[in-house]
Amino acid sequence: MLPGLADKVAIVTGHSSGIGAAIASLLGEQGCRVHGFDLPDVDLRDLGSIGAHVERVVEREGRVDILVNNAGVTHLGNLVDTSLDDIDAVLTVNLKAPFLLMKHVIPHMVRQGKGAIVNNASDQAFIGKRDSSIYGASKAALAQLTMSAALDWGSQGIRVNCVAPGSTDTPMLRRVIAELSARRQQATDDDYKSAVPLGRFADPREIAWAVAFLASDAASFMTGVVLPVDGGGVAQ
Repeated sequence: MLPGLADKVAIVTGHSSGIGAAIASLLGEQGCRVHGFDLPDVDLRDLGSIGAHVERVVEREGRVDILVNNAGVTHLGNLVDTSLDDIDAVLTVNLKAPFLLMKHVIPHMVRQGKGAIVNNASDQAFIGKRDSSIYGASKAALAQLTMSAALDWGSQGIRVNCVAPGSTDTPMLRRVIAELSARRQQATDDDYKSAVPLGRFADPREIAWAVAFLASDAASFMTGVVLPVDGGGVAQ
C-alpha cells in the first residue's frame, strides 16, 4: 500500500477504459473514494459544465484530495492536414478541460491545505512524432501547465505533477496503429515496439502505479515533475 491514499477523495477523468480504468481501479484498491468523469455521464467537451461536476463531488464528499487529468483524444495528421476544427477538438479535451478542472479543484485544495494533481501527458511532451502535430503540441502544453501550476501553488501545500507515458496497450493505441496501417504506412505492433528500448508496450497498470505514486505521500517532496514512463523511449 502506498502511504497517504487511504480515505482520500479522487477525481479521475477518462476512467472508463485504458489507462484511466487502470488508475481508477488501483486508486480504489489503495483506499481512495474514486469519482470518474467520463462519457456518457460527463462530457469534458462541455467546458461550461466542468465546475458543476466538481462541486457535486465536493458536496457529496466534503473535499477533493486528488485530481487525475487522464482523459485525452488524439488526431493523426501533419500540420497541413490538420484543420482548425481538429485543433479545437484536441485542445478542448487535452488542455482546456484539464485547465478548468484544476481551476475548480485548486480552491478546495487550498482550503484543505493540501492536495495532489497528476496530469497525464505523453512522451510527446519531450519528443516529436510524425503525423502527430496537434496531439503532441497539446501534451507539451499540458506538461508546461503542470510545471507552472506547481510553482504557483506549492506554498499552499498543493503538488502538481505529470506522467508522460510511451506506447501503452490501450484502445487508443490500437486505433492509431489501425488508422496508420489503413493509410498504407508501416504501422504494426512490432514497428512500435522496436522503438521502445524495453521492446514492448506498457501495460496500463504500469502507468497507473506511477500516477498513484505521484498522488501519494511517497512523493511528498515531488512537484513540477514530468515523469517519463516510456520504457526508455525519450532517453534515446
